[in-house]
Amino acid sequence: MKLLIVNTSTGWGGLEMNVVKLAGELQLKGVEVHFVCQAGTTFDQQISGEFSTILRVGKVKKYFDFTNAKLLAQYMQKKEISIVFTAFRPDLDLLLWTKRRLKHTKIVHQQQMQIGPPKKGIFQTLRFKSVDLWLTPLHWLKEEVLEKTLIKKDIIRIVPLGVRHQPLVDNSISKLDAQQHFNISTDSFVLGVIGRIDEKKGQLLLTKAVKQLLDAGEDVKLLIVGAPTVDNPKSVVYHKAIISFIEEHKLQSKIHFAPFTKEIHKFYRAIDTFVMSSEGETFGMVTVEAMMSKIPVIGTNSSGTPEVLGHGKRGELYAFNNQQSFVEAYYRLRAKLANGSLDLNAVQKEAIELYSLEKEVAGVLSAFEELKK
Repeated sequence: MKLLIVNTSTGWGGLEMNVVKLAGELQLKGVEVHFVCQAGTTFDQQISGEFSTILRVGKVKKYFDFTNAKLLAQYMQKKEISIVFTAFRPDLDLLLWTKRRLKHTKIVHQQQMQIGPPKKGIFQTLRFKSVDLWLTPLHWLKEEVLEKTLIKKDIIRIVPLGVRHQPLVDNSISKLDAQQHFNISTDSFVLGVIGRIDEKKGQLLLTKAVKQLLDAGEDVKLLIVGAPTVDNPKSVVYHKAIISFIEEHKLQSKIHFAPFTKEIHKFYRAIDTFVMSSEGETFGMVTVEAMMSKIPVIGTNSSGTPEVLGHGKRGELYAFNNQQSFVEAYYRLRAKLANGSLDLNAVQKEAIELYSLEKEVAGVLSAFEELKK
């Protein structure tokens, strides 16, 4: 089958990486993948080496881009493509007008972000009504869609955002070697957090919680992997606040920083517990990665994290930015690890069954087959 993947975003983040990862897997399954992107963007540069059939368009208008819609319709007609896939929600306006030109077009939208404020306006509803199948990764997101939009229940399918689990289950690297990758070496219980350093990511609370745990006699350390966004003043100020707290309380030997690494499996091997400390993570790929790595998780009781953690069955939950809540979750987790009531082998197996890349690919292909009937 032929598939057109539309992504006109100018960024290069988790959403774009997920799209490229999925496209590569679909291509391996025999799908003839075509891309539409804005010329000269980072996304364009990233896909150019891996995919050859790319329609590059000029700057895309946020609304009523009839010119680019005409280009897409002509391209689809020429290449005999009827199914279009997008994960970048703003592209739905472009695809609405494309579908108006090419009536047999079938649109599949993969939701990777929360809906946010209600979207029940005339034009929002018009865009959403052009979607033939809406793929969402979690049940709580499905409920949010139904609550905040006029999208019909019968077009929504639960399809996870898949994680490539093979590198994560490989235990060939020792904990010592993994820790040395981050310039630490310790027998202490290591908490780990990874991602952009930002107020909404909650790293400052973790530094304060570590001090509280140390004061209570716990032998614990914290590994923070990531960096602030240099062109975001709030992010830089927040990072400085973390550094100041560490210096004020002489925690330099207990809290360690490391730059982001592509060797993500080493991060999970280096720590004893992963902390999903974000205010609200839509899905939380890193939470899934930790579970697949057989690393216990303490996560915020918000957005998608509770569902991914089985509402506490696959880890522990705490209230975002609530230090005491986190400390209590930490003690509950340590108790479960001590008495064996948290089966990390079972958690790993369940995570692979629910959230593997193979599961996502199968779900997406099933959606395409449904539209061909």
